[in-house]
Amino acid sequence: MSYQAHWLQKNDRECYRQLPDHDALNSHADTQADKLHSLHGNVRRLLSENEELCNLCCFLDDDRQRYRRDVIEWQKLHQAMAADITKKVT
Repeated sequence: MSYQAHWLQKNDRECYRQLPDHDALNSHADTQADKLHSLHGNVRRLLSENEELCNLCCFLDDDRQRYRRDVIEWQKLHQAMAADITKKVT
């Protein structure tokens, strides 16, 4: 065997020894796929929770605006009653 052929054969063995194990790669890919599937589930859950919180905020804001209108109406009524009572007293 010539020196070059021997050298090529030795380098081929080194290259194959350095290649990763296919079973390990498949296992790693499966693990990553499981993590990805889990993350997709988390994203769906978080989007659902986000939508629920958004709906709750809208509901609470509507309530706040309604109470604010009621307060303003009561203040106007109170001022009118105070003016009327003041007019009757004087």
